[in-house]
Amino acid sequence: MPSVIEFSEALARVLEATTPMPACTVPLEDAVSRVLAADVRADLPVPGFDTTAMDGWAVRASDVERAPTLLAVAGASGAGTVPGVLPSGSAWKIMTGAPMPPGSDSVVPVEDAAPVEGGAVRLDAVPKPGAHVRRRGEVIEPGALLLAAGRRLTPADLVLAAAAGRATLQVARAPRAGVLVTGDELVPTGTRPGPGQLRNTNAPLLLAALRRAGAEVLSLGVVPDEKSALARALKEAFAAKLDVLLTTGGVSAGDYDYVGEALAAAGARVRFHRVSIRPAKPVLFATRGTTLVFGLPGNPVSTAVGFDFLVRPALRAAAGLLPPLPPPVSARLTAPVKNKGPRLAFHPALLSWDGARLAAEPLASRGSHDILTHARADAFLELAAESEWKAGDTVPVHRGTAESTF
Repeated sequence: MPSVIEFSEALARVLEATTPMPACTVPLEDAVSRVLAADVRADLPVPGFDTTAMDGWAVRASDVERAPTLLAVAGASGAGTVPGVLPSGSAWKIMTGAPMPPGSDSVVPVEDAAPVEGGAVRLDAVPKPGAHVRRRGEVIEPGALLLAAGRRLTPADLVLAAAAGRATLQVARAPRAGVLVTGDELVPTGTRPGPGQLRNTNAPLLLAALRRAGAEVLSLGVVPDEKSALARALKEAFAAKLDVLLTTGGVSAGDYDYVGEALAAAGARVRFHRVSIRPAKPVLFATRGTTLVFGLPGNPVSTAVGFDFLVRPALRAAAGLLPPLPPPVSARLTAPVKNKGPRLAFHPALLSWDGARLAAEPLASRGSHDILTHARADAFLELAAESEWKAGDTVPVHRGTAESTF
């Protein structure tokens, strides 16, 4: 029986074996949710020129010392039009986003003015210098770092990249990942189970989590608990040249748990098998060339925990997201909770805010098969072995990221 290692050691071995994804170039509109591989800096100031923040009249503030004041109308311009120089004692009609006429320093809003006969305008408000003017470079200066490498891009990030003139971006290549489910008892999700059978819930979980993490996903189906069938399935999986291979089931100590043996026979190097955590103790990690192989337990919550705390850090590290496993935050317990066992426990919880403090409600779980509790949770408490916590205690909490199962 392989020895059980601590979680910190297991995570270190996973990250040691993880290699960064190479960069690739994608069109700007396809870059959302990808991980940026190269910094983006501003090439031009934003705004690129002094501009009006609203429709109105561009003036010299010194020409409007009291209200009402009559000024001659020197011209009019809208966005995209370069205005002429504003003569002294005049006003220039201007639309939102238009460049300020040289010589002007403020804007009187259109609602505070009225055109009068004879080519003049009556200004009913006294502007301060700079009123309603957006100054050149006040938002972004040339050369400013807008987006740092290692960031998962949001739609708002693409606004900054577009402002920097980027039609394409360098991003981490999407990892190619496969999911192979094992188990004689499993039937497709759309099938009514017979006696002793279960619906396959692990495949939807893992395929969805991988896609949400940005991976290109290959479903390798379900293989029975039979050595030759498993050997054939692994041969096909490795032929697909995957970056990450996930299996579920077949890693515990039962008579039909063949995954570790089959991986070794297929040329994979088993880096560990069994980690001192609850749930997901039987989890296995192996490598074959540059392919990372995670043998996740078959119980669905164990599968989820193995993904969140071992697979997810590998995916983040490969993409350049740091830290690979975001550290826990502190939250105040709303109810007592215990970890009576000798292993580190990841316990489901619901987070809320209690004033300015984060609060965590421990959820009662019936075990690693309790998919309902896992679906309700939005965090995991990290409970040290043989620990007891009272309501009001501060406990470390792991919140989800874009790569989580929850």
